[in-house]
Amino acid sequence: MSTNVTLHAGHDVAYFTRGQGRGGCAGAMSYYTAAGEPPGQWAGKGAAVLGLSGMVDRDVIERLYQENIGPGGQLLVKRRQSKAAADREAAAVAAYLAAHPYASAVELAEVRAAGRGTDPHQVPYFDLTISAVKSVSVLHASYRVAARQARDRGEQDQAAVLDVCADQIEAALMDSAREAVAWLERHATYTRTGHHSARTGEWRDGDGLVAGLFLHHLSRDGDPQLHVHVAIWNRVQRADKADEKWRTLDSRSLHSQRLAVAPVADRILETRLSALGYVMVSRADGNGAEVGGVSQDVMDLFSSRAVAVTGELDRLAREYQAVHGKPPSRRTLWLLHQQAGQNTRRTKAQARRTIAGQTGTAEPDEAQRLAAWEAQTAHHEVQELAAVHEQVAAFAAGRARAVLDDAAKRTAARIAVAAVQKQHAVWSMAQLRFEVHRALPVLNPGADGDALVTEVARLAVCGRAGTQVVQVTAPDPADVTSLGVRASDGGSIYRPPNAERYCTLAHLDTEEQILTAAKRTVPQLVSGEQARAAVDRVGLTAEQRDAVVMMLTAVTATTVLVAPAGAGKSHTMAAFARLWTTFTGRRVIGLTTSTNAARVLAHEGLAESYNIAQFLGKIEGSDELRRPVPLHQDDVLVLDEASQLSTVDLAMIQETARQAGARVVATGDTAQLGAVEAGGMFRLLAQEVPAARLQEVRRFDAAWEREASIRLRDGDLAAAAAYDRHGRIRGAAADSAYDRAASMWLADYLRGKDGLLLAGSNAEAADLARRVQAKLTQLGTIGPPQTALSDGNHAGIGDLIRARLNTEIDADGRPLTNRDTLQVTAFHGPDAEVRRQRLDGTWTGTFRVPRAYLTRNTELAYASTSTSPRAAPSTPPTSSSPSRYLGRPCTSA
Repeated sequence: MSTNVTLHAGHDVAYFTRGQGRGGCAGAMSYYTAAGEPPGQWAGKGAAVLGLSGMVDRDVIERLYQENIGPGGQLLVKRRQSKAAADREAAAVAAYLAAHPYASAVELAEVRAAGRGTDPHQVPYFDLTISAVKSVSVLHASYRVAARQARDRGEQDQAAVLDVCADQIEAALMDSAREAVAWLERHATYTRTGHHSARTGEWRDGDGLVAGLFLHHLSRDGDPQLHVHVAIWNRVQRADKADEKWRTLDSRSLHSQRLAVAPVADRILETRLSALGYVMVSRADGNGAEVGGVSQDVMDLFSSRAVAVTGELDRLAREYQAVHGKPPSRRTLWLLHQQAGQNTRRTKAQARRTIAGQTGTAEPDEAQRLAAWEAQTAHHEVQELAAVHEQVAAFAAGRARAVLDDAAKRTAARIAVAAVQKQHAVWSMAQLRFEVHRALPVLNPGADGDALVTEVARLAVCGRAGTQVVQVTAPDPADVTSLGVRASDGGSIYRPPNAERYCTLAHLDTEEQILTAAKRTVPQLVSGEQARAAVDRVGLTAEQRDAVVMMLTAVTATTVLVAPAGAGKSHTMAAFARLWTTFTGRRVIGLTTSTNAARVLAHEGLAESYNIAQFLGKIEGSDELRRPVPLHQDDVLVLDEASQLSTVDLAMIQETARQAGARVVATGDTAQLGAVEAGGMFRLLAQEVPAARLQEVRRFDAAWEREASIRLRDGDLAAAAAYDRHGRIRGAAADSAYDRAASMWLADYLRGKDGLLLAGSNAEAADLARRVQAKLTQLGTIGPPQTALSDGNHAGIGDLIRARLNTEIDADGRPLTNRDTLQVTAFHGPDAEVRRQRLDGTWTGTFRVPRAYLTRNTELAYASTSTSPRAAPSTPPTSSSPSRYLGRPCTSA
């Protein structure tokens, strides 16, 4: 893509208008030019209705967005911030000041904005950010640097010409933002009327958006990065003019179209730049286009943020492959990229003092920043920044334009459908449009990119491109169009807009093959009397005994066990495995999504367990399966956490079982996270084949906690009140919350309890682990940190660290595996001496690991993210359930 488009809820529009005094980055802030960033520009039909055009007035937009007061002083929406929300904001600022008496106005503004962000009812605007690719930003910076140099030489006319070229690039990006707003007005601007719930009610067309466009020039690492923040007011009027009320935007509809509007902004910028004479060249990785003539070396040099994110992304991708036995898909890579960006994100206060990734003590002025960029290229002996625009002009000379005929359009349609189907069991037109955009080549100047994307997307679903796509959303049970239709799409006001979903016939066939194989009839090898007599002699609860009897006596090839966390699923499956082998002499094989999970499963009673990639014998870069594990008639494959299996993996497992005459037991929780790729079959299997359900949660001693955990599992957020009543939720500012969580975990850990210190991101987990480490160092329990780890921390003798990559290193009898917990016992030159913690909490003998492995592939093990709690270090527990400490602001439970 020539742009990167994101959409988030916004809470304080002063971020864009008041500069340093409010933590913002526009107007008064000297980010790039002596006068600061240019003021915002109004856009949208809604803005015109209010008489707003041209330059954004700071006071007007702040009153409108934050207080719902129109430009004439009229109150447009009778709604104010609740006293509780105001109190929370004030308390957050006071707590931060108590911990940081010399906090700057910028820091307090960020605390204030974060406080507003905790109010679920206070979303004054949405921030649609459109960011140009690095080559565009570097070209723009080249013109500015060359213009400054020309002025220094007294060549004012030449400087003016160069500045015009830079202004044209800015104008192209602003045009793309305006077109994005116009597209959203046509396809994503709706409001709700009448009595409605999350899924029912009336969806009405909105009469245009109110948006402020704010052009910025820098990344958070002080590198050239042209981007536009489109601040969309969270209010809209009805298009049918039934009244003049300003209502809340339907945010669900807006967010659902983010992928669809991205091609609009992208293609507009691309064609505008082509019209200016620049040649856009498709990237080798297929992710959009760059300006031809800008060298990769220069782009890398001014991509400090990308370098930081890419390093983190590489680490996360290695972890994913270690866990799942296959490289992440494109959608998974996108999700990992968002996590990497969050993990490496600087605050805006730091960004203002940063050039080329290095943060100073003071903010540089325009001349200092431009000179530093030029010196940066000279220091690295790459293309001089001031000369980049000349190289771009030379590259454009004589370049031929691409031809897009009907055959190319059909090819793009097939590529797009294959890509979107791989990621989603069913998909929307917005998701298809994004993949169509990726599949199309660079367009010629003057081409209508939006019309072409729309044409190819319709070609993909109409059947003329050989894609075999069908619409899978059900029609209305009765004709309700007489009750009202929307002018925008002709749909009933009682059906949500953009609700159509699609799927390929091939994917439907795969799902049908899974169901057919699952329902396959098999001989009953254990009678009901035998099964009941056997389970009565095993230490199981009544519902666990019923589940084992059902699985032992099954006459279908696949059965299902649904159980919430803590209901004894592993204990139940271990009993089934022993009894099945006793009665039939056949094996019970556990299959998991990761190697360490397979070891946990083996420790819990399924002695023969593999990760799925290992069991199938997947070969990277190939669809071939080696199937190295022999399988025999009436063996049983137990699919652990089956809700996380992709449809493709499940189909391959089912086919392997069918060919061998083996059986399958899928276990998991239908309320858990689903597969990263197209999935959802576990829930369907639980409806279509014999399924046992464990309802009683046995992990907790207290009856109230057992009940509350089930309510949370079912999505009842009111269950949080039960945790609050029992003192499980504690509020504090970020630093205080982190310190308190770390101290609570450490206190229990030192008493021999098994605790989990959980965080929302890898960066937070690293911060929490560092705090625990500091306290342990003060106590003299561990030595001072000595060697670097991949999470930015350092480890010393006695520290607990976590492996994050499978390797052939001999870990005292078996290979070192992702998520193994190690304790450092000594350092010997280039090696560290460590021991590995077993699943029962005991330790192996010592062995050596290269320090290089520690630096690249380990992290402190005192905290983990909420998605990988098994990674936390454990000691023999002294209570029936572990403690949990969420290291997040406002929660520590």
